[in-house]
Amino acid sequence: MTITQTSSRPRPKWSPDRVLDAIQARVQQNLPLNPQALASEDPRLLAAGRRYFQSWPRALAAAGIPAESTRPCGRRHGRGYWTRERIIQKILEHAEAGNRLHAHAMQTHDNRLLSAATYHFGSWAQALEAAGYDAESIRASRRHSCESVVAEIRSLIEGKADLRDCAIRKSHRPLYWAAQKYFGSWKQALNQARLSAQAPGRS
Repeated sequence: MTITQTSSRPRPKWSPDRVLDAIQARVQQNLPLNPQALASEDPRLLAAGRRYFQSWPRALAAAGIPAESTRPCGRRHGRGYWTRERIIQKILEHAEAGNRLHAHAMQTHDNRLLSAATYHFGSWAQALEAAGYDAESIRASRRHSCESVVAEIRSLIEGKADLRDCAIRKSHRPLYWAAQKYFGSWKQALNQARLSAQAPGRS
């Protein structure tokens, strides 16, 4: 008698945080986020997003991603639409919405803005400078490591910042996702930073 064994490993359960993590994972991999793509590539994520956030655009908004930037064939702007003033205005709008401003993120959030800024200012960095931002600091926000994540969290601890998961995800988004990448979760990164602060020889 032959017994065929099948995998009984349970699939991880969805939760609001897991939906947001999965959306950000697709952002980091430059994968599309429009519903048409999700329906074929990851229908469970699409269904969970709609279930926990009432709609897919709301799930994207909760993850800090403008829904219009995910459309596969968005409306093209006519000649003369993009000006230096409009580009600066759009950069400020993205900043106010909490979107990351480094070029890699803009490829997902608003690739047309990125292209227009490069054309009118010579580079995305120069457009950021014109909008009043330190382009080098914004670029550096992507270059996290285990050590830099721990150091930044320790700085927040010393400054008595709000360290709740939801607060950090909103106010320190690059740090939050770097913590996810290097430590698996914000909680584990926070625990590691606290242990580091208590280690012998630390002030």
